[in-house]
Amino acid sequence: MHSDVRDKISTAATAIEITLGAIILIACIVASLGMVFTTDTQKLFLSPDYLQARLSDACLIIIGIELIKMITSYTIDSVVDVMLLAIARQMVVEHTSPVENLMMVVAVGILFVIRKYLYVSFLDSRRRKREARVAAAIREEVFGDIFKSKKGETQAEPSEE
Repeated sequence: MHSDVRDKISTAATAIEITLGAIILIACIVASLGMVFTTDTQKLFLSPDYLQARLSDACLIIIGIELIKMITSYTIDSVVDVMLLAIARQMVVEHTSPVENLMMVVAVGILFVIRKYLYVSFLDSRRRKREARVAAAIREEVFGDIFKSKKGETQAEPSEE
């Protein structure tokens, strides 16, 4: 009984994450199209402020896409990627003081150290398999018999938990 409640909560949380990911993806697509169609190329070459504003918009769209990847992949690596992009955007687009620039460079260095020496890929692969099983259960609940054979294949895999 307790396990059923836990599974239902996990399934509901995953469904909400997928819904939010879809909303963010739609917003990124609309923002990208809006950016392409509203960019004034003459202003782009003549006004540094206009270029900076467009770079800021492009970086936000890229961070949104990386956020979607982070939501759907459940890996430590994707979290580090989003953090790196956010810090890089701050460094490139914003006018910051030398002390702030130094702090951001140190933060990027720390993130690279974390990725190189503290990242354990085995932990992520175990979690990905568990999340794949949950996603298969959601697909079966939502779409019914269409995905039943895929769920059987997922259950046939050896469990590493």
